Amino acid sequence: MDHLLVGHWSSLPFSYGVMEASELAFLGDGRGWSTWFNVEGLCVTRFTWRCPESGVLELSALWMVQGTLSQEPGPPAFSSMEPAERLDEVTRHRYVVGPAVPMPDAEPLIAVSFEDPVEFCHQYARGSALIRPEEDPTHLVLPYQ
Repeated sequence: MDHLLVGHWSSLPFSYGVMEASELAFLGDGRGWSTWFNVEGLCVTRFTWRCPESGVLELSALWMVQGTLSQEPGPPAFSSMEPAERLDEVTRHRYVVGPAVPMPDAEPLIAVSFEDPVEFCHQYARGSALIRPEEDPTHLVLPYQ
C-alpha cells in the first residue's frame, strides 16, 4: 500500500472548462470510493485498493450507486438515488504522485497522475490526508463493516 495515496483527491483543479469532475478517497485500511458528478448526476463506486508494486494502483470495485446530485452547498451528495448495484471488477492503473500544474500560469500543486484515466480523469489534486468512512456519499446506504 502506498501511504502517499491515503486521503482525498479531486479532479476539480484539472477540470476547467469541463462539465464534470471526479474525486477519489483512499482510506488507510485499503477501502475507498470514487465519485463522478456533473450538474445533475452523481455516481459513487465503492472499492478496495492496494499497490501490488511501486507505481501501480489496483482497484477492486465492489458497489456502485447512481442518482441525482444534490444542489446543496458542500461536498457531492445525493438528492435521490437508485438501488446499489454489486460489482466485481478489478483494474490496474500506473501512477505517479508529485507536483503538477493544473492550468497555464497556475502554481504547481501535489497531484496523483494516472497513465490511463480513473473515473474519466488523469489527474487529481491532493486534498485532505485525513478522511473518514462517513465522508462517503453512500455511507448510509452501504454501511462499512
